[in-house]
Amino acid sequence: MKTGPVKLAVALLLAGATTGCSGSVPNACPAIAWFNSLTVSLDGAVGQVSLVEFCAESVCSVRADGPVRDPATSVSPGAVPAPATTLAVTAAPAPPGRPYSPFTVARVDDRTWQVSLMMQSPTTATIRAYSADGNVLARREVELRWTRVGGSEACGGPETAGPVRLVL
Repeated sequence: MKTGPVKLAVALLLAGATTGCSGSVPNACPAIAWFNSLTVSLDGAVGQVSLVEFCAESVCSVRADGPVRDPATSVSPGAVPAPATTLAVTAAPAPPGRPYSPFTVARVDDRTWQVSLMMQSPTTATIRAYSADGNVLARREVELRWTRVGGSEACGGPETAGPVRLVL
């Protein structure tokens, strides 16, 4: 009887087709990067403030008009390589006067500043407000509590904290 191999083949096909139907398939995480955000609210003589700085984990923010990603690598110039070769990658220097930081700060209005944090949610931070001549107008150490506003528990996603009040 030659039905043995046919039954075995059908059984294997059915087993393969139903694999994963038990609910044990791992979740796919579609987001590969995101920014967390923190709002800083100023009280007092806000007209004197020219810059708000956010520092955490020994790193301080750059202005929002600075680099928003790490300019660590760039593709070397030249012709497109043959399919069997690889592009050479070399280090690219940060723009002069603008060091890299995963934190950026942007003015929303006279009293509100928005901090963007590249996939980081530090628990403590220092926030400073500076005048145009570089004097510190206010400084505050804060503990931050983050709330996820997107993504999932399994995959992570964007979070928000604040607002943090800074009195001048």
